[in-house]
Amino acid sequence: MTFDAIERKGGSPGSAPPRLSLVVPAFNEATRLARGIPQLLDVIPRDETEVIVVDDGSTDGTAEIARRHLAEMPRHVLRRLPRNSGKGAAVRAGVVEARGEVIAYMDADMATDPADLIQLVGALRASPVAVGSREAQGSVVDDKSNLRTLMSRTFRLFVASAVRLPTRDTQCGFKAFHGSVAKLLFHGTRVDRFAFDVEVLTRAARLGLDMEEVPVRWTDVAGSKVSVVRDSLGMLVDVGRTRWRRACEAPIYGVALTDQDPLEGARLLRSCVRAVDTVVSWEGGALALFPCVPPTAAAQLVRRMDHRVASHRLQHVALNLETLERSEFRFDKAIA
Repeated sequence: MTFDAIERKGGSPGSAPPRLSLVVPAFNEATRLARGIPQLLDVIPRDETEVIVVDDGSTDGTAEIARRHLAEMPRHVLRRLPRNSGKGAAVRAGVVEARGEVIAYMDADMATDPADLIQLVGALRASPVAVGSREAQGSVVDDKSNLRTLMSRTFRLFVASAVRLPTRDTQCGFKAFHGSVAKLLFHGTRVDRFAFDVEVLTRAARLGLDMEEVPVRWTDVAGSKVSVVRDSLGMLVDVGRTRWRRACEAPIYGVALTDQDPLEGARLLRSCVRAVDTVVSWEGGALALFPCVPPTAAAQLVRRMDHRVASHRLQHVALNLETLERSEFRFDKAIA
């Protein structure tokens, strides 16, 4: 297989978005997915959830196991990457496919209790970003590897010294976002392996987004794909790059509405775009942006906006995250 393959069930372009899109990255996880997906399906509201499994170039039948266990889900996506590209690349691919009002991701081994999704998603009532943390008060952690515990603590200290983040545990693979915020934060990300969480959370911090730290029940599951020494060194390098690298060059296309009160303009634009699109307001007006959308498809969305808001003057824009960081934008609270 030399190309991406996408299998989607349910969720036609004109249908209402699911409440939750849940991304599960998987590399040679046939055995653990066979146990984990049934656990997951027992706790999620199936009619409101879109499960997205991203097979990251597996060679052990991961896709077949995922396909079999997801068959009973009304809405699901199986995306197969042509080669192993890294956990960050797999999660990013899943976020691109996601259509939910809320977008979350969790590890295929279900090391974090799937039942904790209720509390994780609930935290989004207060903040646009919810971070599962093994360091949060109330967490229950069963880690059998002393070496990994030591390396994890060392890595956390390095992250704390390199980037300023309000969460103490960046590497717990259990996070949730307002859908529009997830698309914005993952747009053009460049860290493909395990330190991608640091890049995403650093972007959130630079944009001034609040983050809610959520306690988890986490258990060490046998068969981890993480090499404590090799991957830890690679993660340190990626964090260093994140520290000095500014926002991505990939532009985000959209439209600006400047002939309305900013808040009224934001409401108007929000009524015309998808749940996963980003709407922001500022003193001069409001913006609708289409992150995680290829330029050609974004151009089609922009033209569609011209017709939907024909009575107002729209300006076509192409911004990057650095522009958003430096501006006094207020992010539309699409999810209450």
